Amino acid sequence: MPGAGDLSDIERRSQQVLRDLVEGAGGRFAGGYIPEDHLGLLSVLFDTWGRRHAAESERGLKFSGRPGLWHALDELYPLQDPNRWNNLRAAVIARLEDGSWERCSPPNGIAFYISD
Repeated sequence: MPGAGDLSDIERRSQQVLRDLVEGAGGRFAGGYIPEDHLGLLSVLFDTWGRRHAAESERGLKFSGRPGLWHALDELYPLQDPNRWNNLRAAVIARLEDGSWERCSPPNGIAFYISD
């Protein structure tokens, strides 16, 4: 996990939110999905992550989906089973798709165009 001095304000706040969500769902080593909550803050985290890992394309920024968006969560609060992030990750992506993110290959592609 990154040291506290290495994290942006968004990452620090997201880390606390993720800690609270995971602990409320039984902890790092429990089973079951992490609740879909704090979507506003986590959307900012994903947007920042996507832009950081995007490349210029003919349509502006393009996030290839690699590294996967679950890494944005797992780097801040690692789980024994990162698949537990799936529902939360999908909810955040759905929120981003209502805004500035557009899938390159709908309906289920992992790459996105990101507009301003």
